[in-house]
Amino acid sequence: MAMLGKIMRHLRRDQSGMAAVEFGLWSVLFFMAVAVAMDFGSLFLTRAKLNEAVTAVAVSSFTTYDNVDFNNLPGYVQGLAGDASVAVSVSCNGVANSCTNLSRTCSCLTQTGTYVAATCGNTCSGGGVTANSTAGYYLSVRAQKTFQPIILPRGLLDDATIAQQAVVRLD
Repeated sequence: MAMLGKIMRHLRRDQSGMAAVEFGLWSVLFFMAVAVAMDFGSLFLTRAKLNEAVTAVAVSSFTTYDNVDFNNLPGYVQGLAGDASVAVSVSCNGVANSCTNLSRTCSCLTQTGTYVAATCGNTCSGGGVTANSTAGYYLSVRAQKTFQPIILPRGLLDDATIAQQAVVRLD
């Protein structure tokens, strides 16, 4: 029994291996912090790619305003974003899949993001539209992707859905 007490006292005073234990504990915390930073970095990178893709498609549509290839816009956004799983919706004057290059009808864009039918070229007034704006034909491109975090809980990232939208006036 005295021998057991002597061994216990020796173990309490012995500090060999203590650095290895501390290193193990600190390295786990460090790698968790790095993983969380990578999650946030991946989130911001994905959002930036979507934003760049949507903006590029909007600018391209603006430069070819009289002959926009509306059917291929979703594919262009997916290609530029480098992700075929991106959900893309295209609408004109607030109506999905109604875009045309011929016989366009115009609208006024309101401050809340809705559209009010108007005659092309007329000055918009009332109904919350921007004062002295002119009725036009508006293309809206919206891209959306569900983000899959590695470490972070999904609820921490506000439903983890990334969405980017661009509205451009074609006429």
